[in-house]
Amino acid sequence: MSRIECLAEPAHLPVLLALVTELCRREHLDDTTCHDLQLIVEEACVNVMHHAYPAGQAGPLALEARLVQDGDPRRVVLTLEDQGRPFDPLSVAPADTAAPAEARAPGGLGVHLIRRLSHRQHYQRHPRLGNVFTIEKDLVPPATH
Repeated sequence: MSRIECLAEPAHLPVLLALVTELCRREHLDDTTCHDLQLIVEEACVNVMHHAYPAGQAGPLALEARLVQDGDPRRVVLTLEDQGRPFDPLSVAPADTAAPAEARAPGGLGVHLIRRLSHRQHYQRHPRLGNVFTIEKDLVPPATH
């Protein structure tokens, strides 16, 4: 398990992404999975950085990345915690990607991308930890010939 705690500021995004890169390297995950995990973390963290705290103020953001090997399937679990205003990202209506861009409401594509690239998502408002958003991505074993 790896964990980083920092201020929810865009300047910290490279460090948060490096946590995922290191997990991928350490666990020998394939490039496609690593790319998906990077996008998930980027979208989730940027949402916190831009929306969780009042404009001009940065509060705490924690990211934990771990590989879970017990049970089936083997999976990566990403957990984000912030002390910002309560917000359940899963309450965002699914994006209508078939609609023309000008007919769609702005925003919401980050959550859409997270849903598409992961297998399970869970949100809870914890009394001490604040917003806790957990994202799981199953690791598909390589095909055997």
